Amino acid sequence: MSSEAQVMGLVNRFREVLDARRNVLECFSAYGVQLEGWLKGELLYFLHTEKLGGRLYDFEREVSFEQSSRRKIDLKITDNNGHTMWVELKHWLVGDQKGTRYGAGFYLKDPSSVGIRPDVEKLKRVNGGKYVLTLATANPGMEGWSTGVEEFNRKFPPLRIVSMTDPKDFPSQYFLGLLSVE
Repeated sequence: MSSEAQVMGLVNRFREVLDARRNVLECFSAYGVQLEGWLKGELLYFLHTEKLGGRLYDFEREVSFEQSSRRKIDLKITDNNGHTMWVELKHWLVGDQKGTRYGAGFYLKDPSSVGIRPDVEKLKRVNGGKYVLTLATANPGMEGWSTGVEEFNRKFPPLRIVSMTDPKDFPSQYFLGLLSVE
């Protein structure tokens, strides 16, 4: 099984965790907050149970990807077939925060650390599957998501991302946007 199929399997199983936490995600949206630490905590426990259940070989968090660098990638996952998947995590508020409206396009086209450009640049430097996993609360909708992906690819060549998930397959409370870095 390819690393893309493996990471999609993980995302689909993690979705079950988030479906059970919709009320928490609604709360984040209602109060206009982004809590990436919460996402990392939920994902840590999820990956731990995946490893214990034999569905993945191993994972590491906050992994240095260059010997002399303090720069780190959020997750390095090794599946049972020996594939390595590198994953950067983001939690985005889609909606209003203190009088400003944010959508997926804002985060995807922003060149700073708020956006994903620095994460994609880091991922380009490693070998294996390269992914950005975004938890958007609330669901940005298909148009907002696909337009944002297109804008990223237009604005930051030669960097390129491809969406592997579709907002229409998720509830209104959230969207797990899995992006493959090419």
